[in-house]
Amino acid sequence: MKTSEKVLEQLTDGVSHFVSGDACAPKTIAAMQALNSAYKYLSLSSMVETMSYDIFLQKKMLHGESIAEQQTGPKDKAADAVSSENSKLSTSLSDVKNMLSAACDGSLLGKLTKLLASCEFDNETYHRAKVASSLFIVHAMSKLATGDGGSLSVSMLGKIHELLQKLISLPAFAELSSQYLQRGYSGGDELNNLILSDLYYHLQGELEGRSIGSGAFRELSLYLIDSEIFHFHKHNYEDDIFVAIKDAHLFDLVHIQADLGLDLWDYSEWKESKAIAARMLSCMEDVNSMILVTRSKLTALRALITILTLMADDTLEKGTTIRRKLIDHLVRHCIADIWKYLDATIESLAFGLGAFNCVLSFLTAQLELVILLIRSADKIVPLSVCALILKTSGSGLKQLSCIQPVAGAHKTINLLLKLVLSSLECHDLNSFSDRQRNSEHVKDLAEFSNVLLGLLPILSSFITNAEHCTLALTTLDLILRKFLSSETWLPVLQKYLQLQHLFLNLQDEKSLSSVPVLMKFFLTLARVRGGANMLISSGLLSYLQLLFTRFLDDSICSQSNYDNQNHQLIWKLGLAVITAVVQSLGDGSYLDVLDNVMNYFFSEKVYLISYHLNAPDFSPDEHDKKRSRTQRTKTSLCALRETEQTLMLMCVLARHRNSWAKATKEIDSQLREKCIHMLAFVSRVTHCHGESPVKVAPFTCPPNLKEEFDHCKKPSFIHSKSGWFALSPLACGSKPEFTAPSMSLIVKDQTTENADLVCPTHFSDSLAMHIYSITFLLLKFLCLQAEGAAQKAEDVGYVDLTHFPELPMPEILHGLQDQAMAIICDLCDTEAKPIDIDVQNFCRLLLQIMEMTLYLEHCVVQICGIRTVLGRVEDFSREVKLLLKGVEGHSFLKQSVNSLKQILSFVYPGLVQSEKL
Repeated sequence: MKTSEKVLEQLTDGVSHFVSGDACAPKTIAAMQALNSAYKYLSLSSMVETMSYDIFLQKKMLHGESIAEQQTGPKDKAADAVSSENSKLSTSLSDVKNMLSAACDGSLLGKLTKLLASCEFDNETYHRAKVASSLFIVHAMSKLATGDGGSLSVSMLGKIHELLQKLISLPAFAELSSQYLQRGYSGGDELNNLILSDLYYHLQGELEGRSIGSGAFRELSLYLIDSEIFHFHKHNYEDDIFVAIKDAHLFDLVHIQADLGLDLWDYSEWKESKAIAARMLSCMEDVNSMILVTRSKLTALRALITILTLMADDTLEKGTTIRRKLIDHLVRHCIADIWKYLDATIESLAFGLGAFNCVLSFLTAQLELVILLIRSADKIVPLSVCALILKTSGSGLKQLSCIQPVAGAHKTINLLLKLVLSSLECHDLNSFSDRQRNSEHVKDLAEFSNVLLGLLPILSSFITNAEHCTLALTTLDLILRKFLSSETWLPVLQKYLQLQHLFLNLQDEKSLSSVPVLMKFFLTLARVRGGANMLISSGLLSYLQLLFTRFLDDSICSQSNYDNQNHQLIWKLGLAVITAVVQSLGDGSYLDVLDNVMNYFFSEKVYLISYHLNAPDFSPDEHDKKRSRTQRTKTSLCALRETEQTLMLMCVLARHRNSWAKATKEIDSQLREKCIHMLAFVSRVTHCHGESPVKVAPFTCPPNLKEEFDHCKKPSFIHSKSGWFALSPLACGSKPEFTAPSMSLIVKDQTTENADLVCPTHFSDSLAMHIYSITFLLLKFLCLQAEGAAQKAEDVGYVDLTHFPELPMPEILHGLQDQAMAIICDLCDTEAKPIDIDVQNFCRLLLQIMEMTLYLEHCVVQICGIRTVLGRVEDFSREVKLLLKGVEGHSFLKQSVNSLKQILSFVYPGLVQSEKL
């Protein structure tokens, strides 16, 4: 069949014929009809699986041929043969997708998806079977009370007798006995038989559609219904449905009839009871038929998910038109219906506990389908539909949390959490434009927010489970950061969140992989004053100190210590959390927290602070320049982020001058010297008059993470060749090595090959931007130190130069100013395209760098008496004019430019007056 040219067309025709036929089974269906429907679904599954195998095989062959083609040398006959075979495979692969694409135009795939996504399990059918079973059991109890066991088996008699004893011992039965005695009925067995007789007629009414009212009889009937005495005859149908489809049922009717001895009833007093047993068996047969069709449909649904997954994978294809066509059609036209089916299946979990595994398996497949569609669709799922999906997911999570532990439920719970996360990722509320914020959208947004608020207690309950903690926390963190205000979520978390459990996870070696997720969640809490207070009150600082002690001791400076990537994040995220806590709490009654933090980091862990402020040197002579080309230091973006976070903490703490001066009395000078050294390192790249431009980066920074490798393939988004944007491509140009990165800007020399001229990329731009972010923080810290000294001098009336903080030399500051001006002029070229928001923010950062360098230069000149380099005023004036001319028309820089002009008037008053800036 595989060799036939029309095989794909034949398979598609078979699927179309199935969909166009009446394949759905009604609620009550004869056994033979159910068997026919089941075989139809299995045939459909086989057809879809065959197409899936074909796509998978051709993808693998195409991938293999692509690799072989890349490894071939100059094109020859063999290469032509490979290319020809590759083309045939690509055409063959497209045949399947084009066939399904044509089917999609006729809504065939949509109809198929809707058909298979609906669960055939019917609560009413299953409930009738349980009521009919309970009715028979009560009747049998009454017969046994007279001593007539009929032809029931010994095991059946024992189970009925045991159930009777449990029933009589219930409070509801005792309540009925008391009521009957008050009405004058005699006690003992006669009273029990009377209650059983009345219970029988109540159950008979329930079976005929008359619900039992609340009260004692209702409690007794529910107890019998939930007892499910015949479920010990359940057949284990897992994973063997295709081999023995007739055995895929819930009740083993043959076994049950044998236990009842039904064939002997015509010859005993039980003959009149045969109709009761027949009705019970008939209801059980309806359930078996329903389970049979549900299991076979599940097989077809899994096959559909497989082929959709392969269709959504377009990594080997040049275009994504067919994938977009298929997925978008399904999302637009089917997602709402699939949600209704999902909601109905979750509702069945409560009613179908006896058939729980069957319902749970179908729910799992439905969730996989919805997650696939949502993740494959490019944010085209309506907000209102996402709200309904989230509401249904929350209902499912709540339902499953009440019936744990259940084998296999953990996978379904994780899928429900993934569905919530995927639905949230579809809608970043910050991305909506004003045009989209119409009245209908506002209404949907309000409903969406209310649903999310209701999810918070449910998600908080799952963080105590190790299997679900990471997903629940990730989802909770996303909701807090992007969708709800702190005024709404903070009171809920204060009531339901178990912070102590999360803190204990920080100390659990088995939970080490979840530490970054925990820390990011703590960071979100710490950015709100109420959340920071929660963390401090629960003892966060003590747990973080224990965590640092475990992983961040003196051996951290050893590169061999980085065998686990999670260790690299502990320092950065830990500092980020503490920084956010200090910022949120501010001054006041939290001075003890501030003193605790400062003493810990600048006494116990000062070596770590110092370590993260290290920087390499530019070599001063030709011999060292030659050496620097062959043995350059190695760093990483992770290392730069850690240095950046260290400086953020220093800046936040340095604002509290009294506490800072007390805690850093012995090391403040050393910290400033390291900061100045790092500024000199960044400034040195500036090409000064009479010097040769730097052609070799003083360090290498290869990509280490998957995201970084992806960014290496993306083009540059900062279109500048000035400053570190000229040097960073050289640092990233060497071949990436999968080794552990350092935690500081420098670790040790490492031999690498000369890097050829390379083009800037998204990754190299990110490297340069991180360097300038570090520069900004270095300047911020030194400005805080200078401001503190100036304030002290103003208070005492004179400047004490012996205790005045170290400041950078003017040449260092001039180099940073030149870099900032050159880069801004490149980015603000009037002929360039509209400036992206990230680039705008970076331009503001550079202007702030200029402003702070001018402030420090003013301090150096006025207080320290160091004069400006000869000719600097003329050069700077020329560059400033170009800068101000370049930023004209860019309104986003107006405020920053005005602030820059103010400091210019202090540093270069003649320039401002003469040029009328």
